[in-house]
Amino acid sequence: MINIKTRISGVYGNRYKVILENEEISVMTAKHLEETLAVGDYVILDENGDIAKALPRKNEMVRRAAGKTPKEQIMAANIDHAFIVTSMNEEFNPRRLERYMAFLEMQNIAYYLVLTKEDLCEDVEFYMAQAKQLGFSDNVILTSSVTGIGLDEIAGLTGAGKTSVFIGSSGVGKSSIINYLMGGNVQAVSEISQMGDKGRHTTTHRELFVLPNGGAIIDTPGMREIQFWSGADTINVFDDIDVLAEGCKFRDCSHDKEPGCAVKEAIERGQMPAERLKSYNKLKREAKNAEMRSALKDKRKMKGRGWSYPPYNP
Repeated sequence: MINIKTRISGVYGNRYKVILENEEISVMTAKHLEETLAVGDYVILDENGDIAKALPRKNEMVRRAAGKTPKEQIMAANIDHAFIVTSMNEEFNPRRLERYMAFLEMQNIAYYLVLTKEDLCEDVEFYMAQAKQLGFSDNVILTSSVTGIGLDEIAGLTGAGKTSVFIGSSGVGKSSIINYLMGGNVQAVSEISQMGDKGRHTTTHRELFVLPNGGAIIDTPGMREIQFWSGADTINVFDDIDVLAEGCKFRDCSHDKEPGCAVKEAIERGQMPAERLKSYNKLKREAKNAEMRSALKDKRKMKGRGWSYPPYNP
C-alpha cells in the first residue's frame, strides 16, 4: 500500500483502526511519526501499511485529561457539529449542560441539544423550558428510540461529508440513536434499574462510524464533566447574565456583594436560579485559567525553552 489516504476510526494505545473502503483494518504508526493522532484524523498509509503522515486538521475537540498533572487529550478531530445528548429524567443536569456548551463554544464547534426518552417523560414542557433558559431555541431535538420521534431530524443533519460527535453521560440514549442511524445494532444497549428507564450503555473508547448516507459519527465515552484545556476571556453561553449585567451600578460588578447588582436582584426576584450565576463564575474562572496556561505554553515554546504549567485552580 503506497500513499493511501484513510481515516482513523479507533485509537487503542499504539494501534489504530482505519477505514479502507468498506472495511476497517488495524495499523501502527511509522517510527518517524511524532504527531498525536485522534479519532477522526485523516492519515496517509505507506507501503508497509503503517501510518506515515497525518493530514492537517480542520479542527479538534480537546479537553484536559484526568489526573493532577495537566495534559491535553484530543477527543476527536475534523468535526462539523456536536450533539449534546441528555435524557428527560433525573439525568438532566443544567449545570453539566452549561459546561458542555461552554466547552464547545470555546472550540468553535456548533452544537444541538438532543433530549431523549420522550416516550417516558410525563412533562416534556418542563425540560423544554429548562433548555430555553439555558439558551437553546431552534437547536433542540426531542427524540424517542421507541416511537422514532426526532431520529430522522438527526439523520438529516448527518449527511454525506459531515462528521458529527455525540457527547453526554452514560445511559442517556446515545447508543440507541447511533444504532438507528447505522441501520443496525453496532452499539450494545443494556437495562438500568436505578432510574427505571431503559437503554443504558457505556462506551469505553471513542469510535467513528461511517453512516449509510455517507456521513460519519463519533461516539464518545460517557462524560459527566469536561475540564477545559483551552480557554477564553468570555464564555458566550450566558447571554442572559450579560444582558442583566448591563444594568448593574458598577461596570466591573462581580455580581457578589456590590450594591445595585442587577444580576443579584434578578435572582432575588426568582428570574434566574442562583446556581446559574455560580456556574457562570466557575466556568469563567476555569476558562481564564486554561487560557493563561495555553498562552504560557505558546510563549515558552516560541523561546525554545522547557516550561511548566501554572497551578490548576478551578
